[in-house]
Amino acid sequence: MQRIDEEEVGQIRRLVDMLNYESSKGAVVLVEGKRDNNALRALGFSGKIMMLNSHRGLGKVVESLEHTSKIILLLDMDSKGKYLTQRLLRMIANRKSVDLFYKRRIMEITRGRIRSIEELMAYRYSIAMSNPLADL
Repeated sequence: MQRIDEEEVGQIRRLVDMLNYESSKGAVVLVEGKRDNNALRALGFSGKIMMLNSHRGLGKVVESLEHTSKIILLLDMDSKGKYLTQRLLRMIANRKSVDLFYKRRIMEITRGRIRSIEELMAYRYSIAMSNPLADL
C-alpha cells in the first residue's frame, strides 16, 4: 500500500468518530467477519458491530436487526460484498434505515485503494500516533 498521508489519517479518524456517534444513537455497524470487526476496533470504534459470518444466513441477520433503527453497512467492496449489500438492501431497506454513506466515504478517502474493511488496519498505527490521548 502507498504511504498514508496525514490528511487521510485525519479523515479516517473523523469517520470513526462519526461512527461512534451514530452508534451512541442506536445504530449498528454490519460487517462481513471477524477481521473487519478487529480493524474497526483497532481504529477506535467502540460501538455495536454485527458480523454476517456469525449468523446462519441473511434471513437470520435481518431477524437479529429487527429492533435496530439504523443499520450502517460496511461490507467489502469486492464482488461478494457488493452482492451481499444488494441482497440486504432488498431485504431490509423498506423496513429500516440503511446507511451506505460510510462505505462510500472510505472509498473516497482512500481513493479506492481500500477494497475491504479489514484493510483499514493499515491506518491503525498512524491513527494511534496522531491521537494525543493514545499515551494515556
